[in-house]
Amino acid sequence: MTTASENNSYVRNGRLYITPTFTSDVIGNAAVLDGHVFNITGCTFNVTQGIGYTSSISQSPDDSAIAMDQVFDEEEYYRACSAVSNSTTGQIINPVQSARISTRKTASIKYGRVEVQAKIPKGSVSFH
Repeated sequence: MTTASENNSYVRNGRLYITPTFTSDVIGNAAVLDGHVFNITGCTFNVTQGIGYTSSISQSPDDSAIAMDQVFDEEEYYRACSAVSNSTTGQIINPVQSARISTRKTASIKYGRVEVQAKIPKGSVSFH
């Protein structure tokens, strides 16, 4: 599960840090497994649907972009931006969160390449 939370990504000394966290640290172990609705912080459903690139845009009172010719898909929004745990159906909330990073409207590359150096931790993550 990806979030826009500063718990999962931040810049320090000119370097981008992406840090996974446990969902249980936020909602508890029991909620991950049963009876909880978790709304993802900073959900970018509208951005990932192409709003701002393929649609006419108007500014809302809170300065967020609104597509004038695109119908908001409420069912898909809730599917993308929330998770539900239910022990009867075996559905759990993803136990690990990581960063969602978007450079849309803030950076672009016309020619060239992007090179990334990353340190990936060794080992596995277990959830109890």
